[in-house]
Amino acid sequence: MSSFFFFQQVQPKGTPGVADPGGAPPAQGAQQGPPPSMITMLLPFLILVPFLFLSFRRQKKEQAARSSLKKGDKVVTQAGLIGELVDLDDRIAKVKIAPGTTVQVLANAVSPFEAAAGAKKSDKDLEDLKEARAAADKK
Repeated sequence: MSSFFFFQQVQPKGTPGVADPGGAPPAQGAQQGPPPSMITMLLPFLILVPFLFLSFRRQKKEQAARSSLKKGDKVVTQAGLIGELVDLDDRIAKVKIAPGTTVQVLANAVSPFEAAAGAKKSDKDLEDLKEARAAADKK
């Protein structure tokens, strides 16, 4: 990593605490590499840009999904609680997780619960298996 010089390398001048009468002779063994290029200095920032872009896109999608929520929708919190949305304002969401049990969570910790699509698919697969078994039993 000799091409990554973020700080200038400086050799010590003489012995600490001792006066140096004629100045220190130039160091013979010290090699100074080329100064860092602009690309080398900006490389860490260039690596972070795609991650920031993807993060902002994800936040925007989550915000859009959250704004489409309405009273009675099935939601999941970041903590994993699944329930029915009772009330949603700018900062706080009230979620009914059991009969008579309502919890308050931060509004940005709530997102739509979309497990129904997966459940429908597995139910359809189960029905297909039952039909296949029934057809095999008839033979």
